[in-house]
Amino acid sequence: MNRPYIIFEVTPRCNSKCLYCYNVWKQNNKYPKGELNLDSVKTLFKKLSAEIKPKFITLSGGEPLLHPDIFDIVSLLHKLGNKIGIATNGTLLNEGKVNELIKNGITYFEISLNSANQKIYSRLSGNNKLERVRQVILIIKKLKIPLTVSFTFTKLNYADIANVIDLCFAFSVDSIALNRFVPGGEGIKNLKTLKISLQELEETLHIANQKGAKYKIPINITIPIKACEIDHKKYPHLNFGTCGCGLYKWVIDSLGNLRTCEQNPNILGNLLNKSFSELSNLDDVTRFRKNNAKVICNQCIRFKNCGGGCRFIKSEEKSN
Repeated sequence: MNRPYIIFEVTPRCNSKCLYCYNVWKQNNKYPKGELNLDSVKTLFKKLSAEIKPKFITLSGGEPLLHPDIFDIVSLLHKLGNKIGIATNGTLLNEGKVNELIKNGITYFEISLNSANQKIYSRLSGNNKLERVRQVILIIKKLKIPLTVSFTFTKLNYADIANVIDLCFAFSVDSIALNRFVPGGEGIKNLKTLKISLQELEETLHIANQKGAKYKIPINITIPIKACEIDHKKYPHLNFGTCGCGLYKWVIDSLGNLRTCEQNPNILGNLLNKSFSELSNLDDVTRFRKNNAKVICNQCIRFKNCGGGCRFIKSEEKSN
């Protein structure tokens, strides 16, 4: 079994109200909410570590800094031999907390920054903490810890991509993750406001490609885009990838339930009472993996570059 990459959603709680939030508990009021205490997290990951050895664990949420035991969770996972990162909106961080997270085992930060303009930032995130986020980015880079800035582009902010990349370069950010808006969670309610057209998608990629060439900063397209939809070769300074969800990338929610990806609300089972091997080999996983396996895709010479795009989008297309 290949070592998986795990995203652990430590809490469903968040101090932002992002219009595009994909979190599954924002989509379905029946999705189980709550969070494991430190003892339960220890039980879960000791059990998981005995069966598999995660290649990497990213702590997310909600906002992971809202979990009362977040620093102890980091320390626990580190002591179990895991490499750990944290994905956060950055608004609850300060130099002391950043230092404590690093001391306890965090080796990588991912900070959301969806506009360099306060008005746009506030509308998208529901908070006015843009300056705090900018300061946190500087703190992390002062400490020489790897940092990725995550930019989710929507109709409201895609035109600000140049300013965000300029800021990232000025702040010596290590890489940029460009996330195409995919309707899920809160984003479903705001679909008309946020959904971008194919032309707007091309405009965003064109500007990002120009900035990537100028600054030589890695820019990763983290929601896979089909090569028949967008010609990847037109953007040589962007890093396109394939979908690893349900293959080598998995999500564990705040109660220990396993899912194939962040946006897929389908719960496979709970890892506190089921094994990873058992859950990852369910028929639901097999069907999810085949979402991209259309005959026309398998015959395409560009298939290996895009893998057919995002599996979650494909599953949504099939269900509609």
